[in-house]
Amino acid sequence: MKTLKVILVLALVGGLGALGFLYSGLYPIGADTPHNALTYWGLETLRERSIARASADLKVPALDDPSMLLAGGADYNDMCASCHLKPGKTTSDMAQGLYPKPPNLSKPASQQAPLTKDLAEGAAARQFWIIKHGIKASAMPAWGPTHDDARIWAMVAFLQKLPTLTADQYQILTAREGNEPMDHEGMDMGAAASPASAAEPAPSHGAQGANEPTAVVEQFQKALSTGDTAAAAGLLDPEVKIFESGGIERSKAEYASHHLTSDAAFLKTATLALQSRTGDAVGDLAWVGSESRITASVKNKPVDLISTETMVLKKTPQGWRIVHIHWSSRPNKTS
Repeated sequence: MKTLKVILVLALVGGLGALGFLYSGLYPIGADTPHNALTYWGLETLRERSIARASADLKVPALDDPSMLLAGGADYNDMCASCHLKPGKTTSDMAQGLYPKPPNLSKPASQQAPLTKDLAEGAAARQFWIIKHGIKASAMPAWGPTHDDARIWAMVAFLQKLPTLTADQYQILTAREGNEPMDHEGMDMGAAASPASAAEPAPSHGAQGANEPTAVVEQFQKALSTGDTAAAAGLLDPEVKIFESGGIERSKAEYASHHLTSDAAFLKTATLALQSRTGDAVGDLAWVGSESRITASVKNKPVDLISTETMVLKKTPQGWRIVHIHWSSRPNKTS
């Protein structure tokens, strides 16, 4: 009985001491002062064990769909890159001022801090749970109230590829639909970005793995420039997404019934000079980016544009197929 009383007294004294410490304000709470080693270990362990338990039963869907990669990339760039960075960036004002410091998710898992290695690769369920629910007492928000599960899984799909991307690849895969100022009346400026009839192709720069996808892009452009719309459509994935002049067409069927014919008609009258092209491939995904100068006459008015084109392709049993196109044009002010 005496031992029990001693234990109770010590517990009471300890509790009062802890309460007094909390109310004293002595603990440095500023984000620019790190936790002591014991506090840091306790909080990190609590976080890791809690997330592991909560995410253990999540069912991970297939994450190799290119459309998920593209959708997730755009969201990551808008919502996450300021803290978790991107290829070519080693820090930011936001990341530098946070504590605990957010992991740089553009780095491979082997380069992450010991307790955050699983954030980078191979822990899709964990990544999903963190994005959806956030983490208390940190700057990581819960995106679940504003983003459905499909959208969050798309961000997870992008995170699986992020450590393998170069800065140029990242820029291509995170491009969101633009708000281009060009006028569609009388011609389709989206198609104008295709360097199909360039007299002398500019040098290509990219990995060897992009050779076949680049050939498919050139086939698509040649088919358009010669009016062979059936051949052009045959190189598109059924679920292709095409961004042009602030609009989007969400399938091959939609594009075929709207802008495909006018794109082909415009390219027959335009002169295009390919200025640069870059491409690369990772596994079953590839991207090809081109910049061209376009000159034409539309309704007896001269047109002189600088246009950019990004195409993303995936490897299918039928060969490489285009799953995403982003066309953008601006007036050429150097002529």
